[in-house]
Amino acid sequence: MSKVESLQRQLEIIKIAKKGPFKWDLLKKHLDRKTEERGYYLSISKRTLPRDLKEISALFGISIQFDFKSKSYYVNEEESLESNMELLESFETIQAFKNGSSLKGKVFFETRLAKGTEYLKPILDAIDSQRAIQVTYEKFWLWELENRTLKPIALKQFKHRWYMFVWDESNLLKNFGLDRIRSLEILDDPVQFPVAPDLEARFAETFGVINFQDEPLETIVLTFTEFKGRYIKSMPWHESQSILVDDGKILTISLQVKINYELISEILSHGDEVRVDAPERLKNMIKNKVANILKNTVI
Repeated sequence: MSKVESLQRQLEIIKIAKKGPFKWDLLKKHLDRKTEERGYYLSISKRTLPRDLKEISALFGISIQFDFKSKSYYVNEEESLESNMELLESFETIQAFKNGSSLKGKVFFETRLAKGTEYLKPILDAIDSQRAIQVTYEKFWLWELENRTLKPIALKQFKHRWYMFVWDESNLLKNFGLDRIRSLEILDDPVQFPVAPDLEARFAETFGVINFQDEPLETIVLTFTEFKGRYIKSMPWHESQSILVDDGKILTISLQVKINYELISEILSHGDEVRVDAPERLKNMIKNKVANILKNTVI
């Protein structure tokens, strides 16, 4: 059995598990049907299922366990990594579009692809080994290259772009977009890293990647048209998002975040289908941005 078939089968097992607890008979019927549909041999015996579950846990960080009382399998959420589902989606996308010659005129891919993904692996290696990196970096606002020695501690994805969080030469916490890196080298000598900050808590305070420590955490209240609200509900902006009003005419949500450039840009991108209800200073900031657009004051 090929590795591709194993991965395909494990993906199908995870899909079934994500829908809720399942029994062996349901899984067997599902895998047998997929075997007929896809041309891959995905069927397995009950005796070999534990091996697949062990590989799923090791490869994807998703723990599927057996409950002897209900005699069913379920996802143990406490021992699973939800973020790894994106890896599975990427694999499934590759499989769906692998026959590229037959896709012309049928499937249209976005031409604006993320840049800098070739640096993900070396940055992760540097993070794991606590080594500094030497990068050649291009600043958007200066249009010139600079060489930097940085100590990477984390990676974050936002709007299809990757950012690395680092200690800079002065041990200040900064973030750098991977799309602006022109070269990268891991330095040989181990270096002393400052104590790592609680980045998870910092990200929980912001929409995007920018977090100014002197900015207060605020309650942001936004109202959307009924049509736009459907999209906002299907893809929440932030983990703190909660629904205040959803009456079939409007959708009003609240966010507990800091006001930053990325939040303002996102609000503006929704045009006249969104209204800022609170706080007052965010209202004024949006009004000023709109006034500047109308006056072309920045051009």
